[in-house]
Amino acid sequence: MYVKAEPATDVNRNTEWFTYPGVWTTYMLIVCMSLLLVLSIFGCSAGMAWTIVHLCHFAVTYHFFHWKKGTPFADDQGIYNGLTWWEQIENGKQLTRNRKFLTVVPVVLRLMIGELWYLIASHTTDYQNPMLFFNTLAVFVLVVAKFPHMHKVRIFGINADH
Repeated sequence: MYVKAEPATDVNRNTEWFTYPGVWTTYMLIVCMSLLLVLSIFGCSAGMAWTIVHLCHFAVTYHFFHWKKGTPFADDQGIYNGLTWWEQIENGKQLTRNRKFLTVVPVVLRLMIGELWYLIASHTTDYQNPMLFFNTLAVFVLVVAKFPHMHKVRIFGINADH
């Protein structure tokens, strides 16, 4: 069940924690606990709760994985200042187990909503439900941002170092 990853020769403390055993399980437990929290606080349907969790997951992971650059540690002497967290993990090596896991999570969340929410709610509203658009857009943005061809790419120069 544990993922065994080879430690990098130059340790990036900003991303090394993701190679520890149990991180995937903890990540999924946080997502599930978020669902229970949304259900208990808002008292909404399961489909709407999954939508809220999915959109919150999108906002948090996009900001911290794909937007914010650098590390909070000074001992790296700024060598990671121009890289996002996603670009830093496993020293930029593409299609690793950790990267595949993080790519699959938003898709699985979308499928969870699909089973619980889309098939019923979208059909009864003649597929004009705005949540369909927002969830699909969130999955699209997160998955495209994780493509190997998008490594160090800044679309239209947004978030680029000038």
